[in-house]
Amino acid sequence: MTGKLIQQQMYTRERGGIFLSTDGYDTIAISEGLDKSFVKKYLHPFCIYQSPKALTTRGEKDSSLYPETVTLFQPETGDMVIGQSVFVPADFTGQRSAYFMHNYVLPPNRKEEWIKHPEKLFQINDFQTSYKTEQGHVLPALEETEYDDMDVLAGKDTLLGNLGIREEQFKQLLFAVMSSIAGKKKVFISLNIPLQEYSKAALQLLELVYLYLPYAHRRKLGAMTFSSEPESKNYIHVMFYEPGTLNMNDRSIEKQFIFDFANDRISGLGISGQKHEYLDFALDHFSQSKRMDDFFAFAETELSGLTEEQKLEVASYYQLTSLYQTLNSHDDSFYNDNKLGFLNSLQKFLQVNSDEKQPLIELFLKILAMEKYAGDPATALDYIHAVVSINQVIRSDEALSFILETLNYYQNAQLFHKLWKLVEQDNRSYKAILMFINEHPNYDRLLELYLDERFNRIIRVEDILCELKSMLGSPYLLAIEKFKSVVITKIEASLKQEINAFTAVLAIKDFKVDMADKDFLDFKQKMFGRSVWVMLDHIRPKELTAQDIMTFGKIFNQPINTRDMKDGKAKDNYLMTDALYQVLSMPSQASPNQLKSLSRLGRELVREILQQLLQVKVTTEHIPVLNIAFGSEHGEVDYGMLFKHLIQYGDDKTMMAFIKDHSNLVGIDLPYRSALRSYLVSDPKSIWRNKKYNKELKLIRKSSFKNFLKEVETETASPLVKFFKKYGVKLLIALVVLGGATWFGVDYYASKHTKTEEKKEVAYGVPFTGQVSDEQE
Repeated sequence: MTGKLIQQQMYTRERGGIFLSTDGYDTIAISEGLDKSFVKKYLHPFCIYQSPKALTTRGEKDSSLYPETVTLFQPETGDMVIGQSVFVPADFTGQRSAYFMHNYVLPPNRKEEWIKHPEKLFQINDFQTSYKTEQGHVLPALEETEYDDMDVLAGKDTLLGNLGIREEQFKQLLFAVMSSIAGKKKVFISLNIPLQEYSKAALQLLELVYLYLPYAHRRKLGAMTFSSEPESKNYIHVMFYEPGTLNMNDRSIEKQFIFDFANDRISGLGISGQKHEYLDFALDHFSQSKRMDDFFAFAETELSGLTEEQKLEVASYYQLTSLYQTLNSHDDSFYNDNKLGFLNSLQKFLQVNSDEKQPLIELFLKILAMEKYAGDPATALDYIHAVVSINQVIRSDEALSFILETLNYYQNAQLFHKLWKLVEQDNRSYKAILMFINEHPNYDRLLELYLDERFNRIIRVEDILCELKSMLGSPYLLAIEKFKSVVITKIEASLKQEINAFTAVLAIKDFKVDMADKDFLDFKQKMFGRSVWVMLDHIRPKELTAQDIMTFGKIFNQPINTRDMKDGKAKDNYLMTDALYQVLSMPSQASPNQLKSLSRLGRELVREILQQLLQVKVTTEHIPVLNIAFGSEHGEVDYGMLFKHLIQYGDDKTMMAFIKDHSNLVGIDLPYRSALRSYLVSDPKSIWRNKKYNKELKLIRKSSFKNFLKEVETETASPLVKFFKKYGVKLLIALVVLGGATWFGVDYYASKHTKTEEKKEVAYGVPFTGQVSDEQE
């Protein structure tokens, strides 16, 4: 409900009410500020009274023997409802018993008054037990309720004595109630006391428990002071039930907290023999009849910002008890008994609203000053984890110093690198520690060990760059010279082991980060420059692949000035690889001049490399490269080897193109003429024997080439054709005159001549038959 006034509701059996016009149970009067939907949804389900079975069994009509039932519950609206229902011997008809209930609804914005003053809640003395409808259906809203002001702590010993409850059992009851509010289990209590005094005793016991409940639990507590038997009910955590009605065969009841004081039986919990800091602390105050308001105020502050669940956890109050007693007694025993647990407690409460929790911050800093570093290897990781986590919130130099001294202490231990991993989780602490190390050379060793470990298991440059990109999410690393030198050294070492250094160096050249500033670009340029020299120094020219050479071109898309390079292996390797790139990147425009910058040995090596690289399918665009590959220092070309290479790796189309391009050499270059003749005449698959390319060859117009082809044609003709070409018309006349006789001589002579020619013809293999096929491959 809204507003600041207390609203009222009355409920009983009558001739019509607020919601019903017929006879029956209904709300008969309410305050005007009380929403009717709230009444129906929340109040009506609790407008009940269960008469004691012991009395109804015998038909007892004396209302003074029936206990009242006081119900307290707090729905999710934030309101607090407290009401009393009583037995009525006769209703408006005078013929049947009934009950009457009077509820107060306390508004959310005033609820704290009752939370922190339990007597206002449990000692209300102005509940009504009847109401005349003639007075109307409207009840006034109230500023206050009337209540007694009895000191329940002063009479606690008498009360517990009358109820047969020992202090240890009270401690168990306190634990059960806290656990019930935080969880789902219910607390069922029976008292060994006359029924007419039951509700009064239950209220006093509830108030005693309430005094030692933290405020968060008080804001949730729901209770009923009497029920004819235990039952689970929404919003109710504690229910007092009629002795003797507990059904232990009911599995749902068996799982609850049972305090059957009437039969001296407790079940559902076992906390004996365990340490319970809060319960012990509370019981100590309880034994001295002292309230715990100071502790609860402390708890409220330290719990601020935490989740509702954490505010209700019993464990939270165990932790708070240790912190509170350490702060107030200046006794370090709680910390020394469980250092890690103590630090975790600080971590838990300082995660939110830390600005409001200065005493805990001071306690944390005091501990760091006392310890200096995490000296116990068994707990060091968890300890630093807690320190880093707390420092993410409070940001203190003391915490950074503590972390740094711990790293220094474990620099030669396996824990060292695991500790660094924890530090990395907080970017600000990580940065601060790294910058401190950078400014204090005495700690250089820590950074070096750390970076060595980061890159230790990474072998490939690609993986180093991946790790580097991750680390440069913290760009301040580039301000640390040690970091840059270690990375570059690692890159250099890895390049020497790389299977393909060209690809690795290109990856370095292309390396990018999201936020590239001048520091990054300067560092990248330096890293790239150093990697280039390592690559050049470790090139094995004879092992270069075409892909390596093309990648080289991407790396050096802007040629470097070789005059600035010192003579040596790296320079020679650069010049040779660059020459190879110039030749192979545009093979159709390749020229021997592209090798001029090389030494004689360099040129010879480049030619050898080109011959190796051309051991693939050679196409027409490679023709200029072939001339370079099989060239020499004096400009000659080893055409014999070149033709062999073309025969092995080229095709007819490429061979045809090569011969066309060099047709002018037939008349001026005898080595070329000889090599070409040898190929056309002697190779069994030469293009001369292919009808298509034979025609193309004959279409070449150069007279020297045409004459050359006539020689080839003659040499490749059949023996008979060769004979007639040699002896011509004279032989025909002789044949006519001499007739058949002469033919015998001719045949004999021709056979003898053929054998002589066959011996001449065998140069590359089988003799040519004189037939030209349509297609030979």
